[in-house]
Amino acid sequence: MNNKPMPIALAMIICDTVIEDKLTNKKTLIGVFNRVNSPKAPCIHPCVNVFLSLTEGIGEYDCTLKCIEVSTEKSILDLKGKINFTDRKEIAELNFELRGIMFPNFGEYRFEFYSNNEPLISRRFLVHESR
Repeated sequence: MNNKPMPIALAMIICDTVIEDKLTNKKTLIGVFNRVNSPKAPCIHPCVNVFLSLTEGIGEYDCTLKCIEVSTEKSILDLKGKINFTDRKEIAELNFELRGIMFPNFGEYRFEFYSNNEPLISRRFLVHESR
């Protein structure tokens, strides 16, 4: 049994762009949103950034970012990677820049983030028909 604590998710934010200042490492999130409008489905959105802030981890964790279509429970995105915490007080900031993501239908989606296959945070996202 693994007694390593799970990281704690502080935030999950969806936006157009994340800019990082090279001198200070500060991030600026531009164009925060939780829905897109499209005249037709499927629709391809040119760029979605999913920004996460995590803390309280110790060592290395396997991570997964998924996007789930709620009505079908099917994953339209499944990105895997690793994150390493050097100190439990550390705040890790992750940004996933998703280019050309395709939403197959209008409706509700969820971006979900997992650490070692355990869900940490979820964010609702809508694809709406524009007229």
